[in-house]
Amino acid sequence: MKISFTKMHGIGNDFIILNQLENQYELNSKMIKFLSHRQFGIGFDQLLIIESSSNAKADFRYRIFNADGNEVEQCGNGARCFYQFVKNKNLSRNSKITVETKSGLIVLSGQSENLISVDMGKPIFKDKISDLFTSVSVGNPHAVIEPLDKDQKWDDAIKIGLEIQANKAYFPDGVNVGFMKIIDANNIKLKVLERGSGLTLACGSGACAAAATAILRKLVVSPVTVHMDGGLLIIEWDSLNSIFMSGPAEIVFEGEFDLSLLKKYE
Repeated sequence: MKISFTKMHGIGNDFIILNQLENQYELNSKMIKFLSHRQFGIGFDQLLIIESSSNAKADFRYRIFNADGNEVEQCGNGARCFYQFVKNKNLSRNSKITVETKSGLIVLSGQSENLISVDMGKPIFKDKISDLFTSVSVGNPHAVIEPLDKDQKWDDAIKIGLEIQANKAYFPDGVNVGFMKIIDANNIKLKVLERGSGLTLACGSGACAAAATAILRKLVVSPVTVHMDGGLLIIEWDSLNSIFMSGPAEIVFEGEFDLSLLKKYE
């Protein structure tokens, strides 16, 4: 069986999207891991799947799998690509759509040409468990290191991030680790070490987690422009309600792969 896919990216965070509204392909974690390989597969940070939702309040179900094949709760850059996919395939005429994720409902909308806004819900800050980082959930878990010392190197910071990810006492289900530097009152620089995908060019939920942390600590004020290696995201938060993320989503190419070639990974 030939399966069609769309390759997309949100400021360098790249995905393939599968439409399972009519067919269930039942890809397992080994198959997904093979497809994610940059040399032997298609190559992506996450696989996104669109399905029908049993929730009466949702237009679609939005599922996310990291490059290691594990399903996760949320992906902000993926959500914008998901919206662009729905519009490109004429799957909904609504300018605003609600999608069901593993962590609950989120709302996606188009602001202007190629600028998509995502209501990521209310950030949830956990009780302080370390002086090193702030623990915050934006549908998925994040540890934000804030701010980096001016003399600290990114490579050194990433080693710290790997140690945090390896600490199952803190994060039994894994965690995304964000390293941020404050540029000025409305701008931060950010790198994110994503669980199951490694260091990526961008992370939408990570941008929300970092911006929310910086706003809460009164290091910046909303709106915050988050500068990542892949590009910029604009984050807005009033410190009380939902946090909103805005940015672009791009289609790279359309393709297909043969499901029968993946059967050896069942």
